[in-house]
Amino acid sequence: MNFFEKVIYFLQAEMNRPNPYGWFHFLWIGLIAISLIVLYKLRKTYSEKQLKIVLAIYGIVAFILELAKQIIWSYNYDIVTGIGTWDYQWYASPFQLCSTPIYVSVLCLFMKKTKIRDSLLSYMAFITILGGLMTVIIPDSCFVETTLVNVHTMWLHCGSLVVSLYLLFTGEVKIKFCNLRNAVIVFLIFLSIAEILNISIYNLGVLNVEEFNMFYISPYFISSLPVFNTIQQTVPFIIFLLLYIFAIIAGGGIIYVISLLLSHIKRSE
Repeated sequence: MNFFEKVIYFLQAEMNRPNPYGWFHFLWIGLIAISLIVLYKLRKTYSEKQLKIVLAIYGIVAFILELAKQIIWSYNYDIVTGIGTWDYQWYASPFQLCSTPIYVSVLCLFMKKTKIRDSLLSYMAFITILGGLMTVIIPDSCFVETTLVNVHTMWLHCGSLVVSLYLLFTGEVKIKFCNLRNAVIVFLIFLSIAEILNISIYNLGVLNVEEFNMFYISPYFISSLPVFNTIQQTVPFIIFLLLYIFAIIAGGGIIYVISLLLSHIKRSE
């Protein structure tokens, strides 16, 4: 076993699959609370540098964990035979709604404050926050028996939730309708990229019997999202897709309205 294989074997360490609202889940809820308290107190000294530090910590760690996950799920080392084999797991490709904050965070590290950067951060504040919230509330399907993957999942979603709230309570993302509109535009761009990937990869014939379903909107595979999997099987695909888009945009709208109400309450105090 060479050094690389030793590292992979180490990273493939297993744990008992965590239970929702068990110790592992509560650990991450606690980390969310501590992070938000610290960042909320730091809001009074908010600066561009502070924003970049927050984005860097979340984005770079999430990127490293995502890369590690891709490797350990694609490389299988058999300790008995001493043989290692590669088999890329297409279903785990990192372009889901909940993984886009990685790209947004890392990209914004190298961008000055422009309308494009504001739109990307608005997307995190109003759209991807939904995935973080849902994972914190209902993490059942996210937990597996691989330790690193569980850590990756919770860092990805819990960290994204923290960054999204940070962007809102510091005022980096202003609670304006134009920012919600721009967030929706960014979402539609990412969604279009996901669907192009779904159609292209499927028709390239590289999947064999594997599944590739980015944003869970592939016309070739049934969505694994609760409710939407039933909808996709009962209505024409275009209706399913429009309902999916409407649901995400409506969710973003709810986050916007709640944020707007809270800002009004704060100003009236």
